[in-house]
Amino acid sequence: MSGPYFGVEIVETGAGSSSVSDPKAATCFLIGTAPVGEVHADATERAAYIQTPVLIRNREDAVEAFGEHTEGYTIPAALDAIFDQAGANGIGVIEVWNVFDPDVHVEVADVTNLDIIGSFTASGKPLGLKGAYGSYQRFGRFCKLLLAPGFTGLVGVRAELEVIANRIRARAILDTPIGVTSQEVIEARGPTGAFDLQFSNRRLVPCWPHMSVVDLANGGTRLDPYSARFAGVWLRTIIDDGYHHSPSNRPIFGIEGAEQPVLYIPGDKQSEVQGLRGAGIVTIEERYGKGPHTSGNRSSAYPTDTDMRNFLHVQFTEDMLDEATIAFLDQHKDRNGSPARVEFLEEGVNEHIRSKTLGDDPALLGGQFRFDRSRTTPTSVSAGQFFWKLDYAPVGIMETITVDRNIDTNIISSALGLASS
Repeated sequence: MSGPYFGVEIVETGAGSSSVSDPKAATCFLIGTAPVGEVHADATERAAYIQTPVLIRNREDAVEAFGEHTEGYTIPAALDAIFDQAGANGIGVIEVWNVFDPDVHVEVADVTNLDIIGSFTASGKPLGLKGAYGSYQRFGRFCKLLLAPGFTGLVGVRAELEVIANRIRARAILDTPIGVTSQEVIEARGPTGAFDLQFSNRRLVPCWPHMSVVDLANGGTRLDPYSARFAGVWLRTIIDDGYHHSPSNRPIFGIEGAEQPVLYIPGDKQSEVQGLRGAGIVTIEERYGKGPHTSGNRSSAYPTDTDMRNFLHVQFTEDMLDEATIAFLDQHKDRNGSPARVEFLEEGVNEHIRSKTLGDDPALLGGQFRFDRSRTTPTSVSAGQFFWKLDYAPVGIMETITVDRNIDTNIISSALGLASS
């Protein structure tokens, strides 16, 4: 339309009303094998459950998609372990990726480490663990936990989980072999161990031991990987308390006990639990009248890495802050870097940080997002680059509680009315 407009009009002149919001935190990528040939009638029906993501939110969906536990298959048992941990608020979302194809594998034992590691086809379709990269395009978020129970000890699987976790800001939960002792687990953190736990990464979380669970098929018990139970506990913690809380010292449901007892003596620095936690291993602790609980706040980065981010909840908090900031700033990529927009971006992120410091259970103690006027120069602006600085302080965790205890004889004098000594 040409010429003047006669009436009321609204013209947007600011940078917009977009705000910073958290990505979904209670999300888990589970890869393994499922008896889809027994659950789904034909190849056409099975195709929706083979080498493609399936979102599972409850136990009923899990059984409908992947069946009940069947010996040799890992997905049904892992889903059962995870949903055993669910509270009234649920467990979040499990993105399940089954690699077993009855039209390709004669039996489940034919699934190898290469099937789990996966690849990209010539057309770009992801297979195996590579499927974790597609979560953002499909569902608008990357999964925060990576789980491959029964396979993390195979050649190349742990390394692939590490690569993926580093790229998508996730953490991979790893299992140790069945039948190993706590001493062997601790030795495996060094170069002379019987198996390999010699790595230091804030995104890798090794667990020991396996859990003993009831096997409905034979009426007895079987050993299941601890990783799925720990993932379930962590998801429940995120749902009930928030991603800024540790999954340690939380009850583990649905188990008869651990594969072998783990000595825990409250107040004793020499107990078995202390040695495992000191080696960066998540383990289990039990005490009279309490039952089995998770035990361990730190990733495999500890004890080599003394940065605060070796705490599981700290790295998680940083990841959530980073992803929220990136998602907010991404809306303004390729827009003019005017003073008004610079101020808008500063205030947007700072408002988000402030929201995380409020209430009785803050995720952050404080922080600041600011335009870096020293690094941003006329030359960098001419090249299209603007620099920013983000500082934050996570909430610490009471992992060690030290009490200075002493006998004060003055209290005796006061109580008995004695003369001061």
